Amino acid sequence: MAIDVWFPLAIYYTDLTNHSEYKNAFLERIHTLREQSGKQRTTESASWTGDVHRIDQIHNDPAFAWVTEQVELHSLIYLKTLGHDLSKIDIYIQRSWPIIATKGQYVARHAHHTANLSAVYYISIPTEGYAGQTRFFNETRQNELSSGIGSNMTEGYSEFNPLNFQQANYDPVEGRLLLFPSKQMHDVAANETDEERVTLSFDLVLTAKNSEDCATPEFLMPSPEHWKRVTQILPETDTETALAGLNT
Repeated sequence: MAIDVWFPLAIYYTDLTNHSEYKNAFLERIHTLREQSGKQRTTESASWTGDVHRIDQIHNDPAFAWVTEQVELHSLIYLKTLGHDLSKIDIYIQRSWPIIATKGQYVARHAHHTANLSAVYYISIPTEGYAGQTRFFNETRQNELSSGIGSNMTEGYSEFNPLNFQQANYDPVEGRLLLFPSKQMHDVAANETDEERVTLSFDLVLTAKNSEDCATPEFLMPSPEHWKRVTQILPETDTETALAGLNT
């Protein structure tokens, strides 16, 4: 008898040894940014997230230079481990933002559809109680022979194992950097403690390297060095004409 297991999900993590040297400075800067961000635009039960408050470029903030460098380095290690040819791609940090979760706050299930690679860095984690896990969901469920059989309404599995796991849970650890494919659906469970859970998120994009030696690869986004922004303004009369044509 033999069972081969194919198509695994690769989640990368590493604990950054110099974390404690930067923690307090990061927290001070994040709370300053939050105070300057205005009224919270998310619900009471949702974590405060910088990306919806126009704080999504912390990789360009000198205060976060160290952790940005760590994200860059470990992204290269992760991609190389996955077998990517680093000589053919450029990597850009597209967005990065802080997240603060107080008691009862969570991050709803989502994926980062505008990026290729995402990262989370745990700055400050409650010392006692359940701070909320990052949970990755197995949406393909390639070994699920009867749809929903593993749900709590059916409980069709006697045990969960690598062949039938429906989600993978990661406990938050201060100083840990976690990397994963942006398209992977995930959420963050509610913080059940009286302390804040503070993290940083990063979105990275892969593009073809700008090279005169070869054409743009078919399945990589072209280098932004070749992009041209559309700057023309459509005259109002042309818009009205176009809309009139659609309505006839």
